[in-house]
Amino acid sequence: MLTIDVRDTDLVLAMPQRHGGVANMLVALEDAGLGVSRIEPRIGEAGVYRLTVNGNADSAVKILEGLGCRVSAAPYPPA
Repeated sequence: MLTIDVRDTDLVLAMPQRHGGVANMLVALEDAGLGVSRIEPRIGEAGVYRLTVNGNADSAVKILEGLGCRVSAAPYPPA
């Protein structure tokens, strides 16, 4: 789905309705050694966020999917 890249990677994710919230997601990424430089909600789309991850994008996707999120690459240019 995504290639391994050590640069910033923009992802769009939809969190499941029963989720521990954004804080739990950020803690899980940080525990894996991944940084998040930006997270912002998508206007008009409840539970959908645009996330910029610093580090291995494949690892971030696996972690987020493990938390029940649906993840896709963010469209360019930023929406």
